[in-house]
Amino acid sequence: MGLLSTVAGTLDKWGYGSWKSMAFFVLVPVVGGSLSGLTMGDSVKTWYKTDLKKPSWTPPNWAFPVVWPTLYTLMGVASYRAFYFTPRAFRAVPMTLYGTQLVLNFLWSPVFFRWQRFGLALVNLGSMIGTVAMTAVSFSQHDSLAGALLAPYLAWISYAASLNGYIWWHNPKFRLRKGHSAGAGGSTTKVNITLKPKSS
Repeated sequence: MGLLSTVAGTLDKWGYGSWKSMAFFVLVPVVGGSLSGLTMGDSVKTWYKTDLKKPSWTPPNWAFPVVWPTLYTLMGVASYRAFYFTPRAFRAVPMTLYGTQLVLNFLWSPVFFRWQRFGLALVNLGSMIGTVAMTAVSFSQHDSLAGALLAPYLAWISYAASLNGYIWWHNPKFRLRKGHSAGAGGSTTKVNITLKPKSS
C-alpha cells in the first residue's frame, strides 16, 4: 500500500490536466498490453491460423493491432478521468476494480496463446467482463464519460468471449493433444488394461 499511496500522491500533485498524469494513465494499459501481447509469439501465423476451427465471425488478424491500442487508450483516459473526478475518500473501489480487470486482461494472452488453455481463457474473459462492467458503473458514479469510455472495451471482450467459447467447444482434439484434460503439468497418461481369463 505504501507504493500505491506514493503513486497516488504524485498523481495528485501533478493534478488533472497535466500531461504527465495523462501519460501515466494511458501508458499503463498500453505498455502492459504490449508486453502481454509478446507472449503470443508467432502463434497467430502458425497453429492459431492453421490448426483451429474458428467461427465465421472471426476478425482478420490485422484488426487486433488496430483495435487493442485504441481500447487501451480509451481505458487509460477513462481511468484518468475517474481518478481525478472521484473524491479521494471514494477512489479505492473504482481503482481496485480497474486494476483487477487490467490484471485479467494482461493474463489472457499467455493463457490462450502461450499455454493454449482455451477453457481457462474463457473463464478469464467471463471474469473480465463482469469486472469491467462493475468498473464502468463505479466510474460513472462520479464521471459519466469515464464509464462510457469503457463501453467499446466491454463490447469487444464480449465479442472475444464468443470467439473463445467457439474455439474451446469446437476443438476437442486440440485440447486433448495439448493435455487440457489432464492433471497438473499438462501431460496425459495412458492406462493400459489387459484382461486375462482366470485359470481354473
